[in-house]
Amino acid sequence: MKKIHESNIESSRVMGSIGHVDIMDAVSEPITAGVRIVSAHSEVPSRPHFHSEAQLIYVISGTAKITNGVETLIMEPGDFVLFEPQEEHYVITGARDIKVFEVKFTK
Repeated sequence: MKKIHESNIESSRVMGSIGHVDIMDAVSEPITAGVRIVSAHSEVPSRPHFHSEAQLIYVISGTAKITNGVETLIMEPGDFVLFEPQEEHYVITGARDIKVFEVKFTK
């Protein structure tokens, strides 16, 4: 067993079309799982954005729009969203940051 606090994880920053997202991964192989903090007034990541893994996002705090270019959802605390492999997607935040837990995995 191993306890990891997010404050002890080195973060990396990914710039978006507007703004940025700070990434803190607790694990990275064979799945990637960690916390993401998307800054206020952001559109992240830069488009087009997709990956070979499926992606599950859970909203911890804040609200945002998340879209695959066809459908746009309003995400609030307690919401999950699942993206299939190769499905383009990005997040649009308003006046506040949004904090999410994200898992990327191979189906």
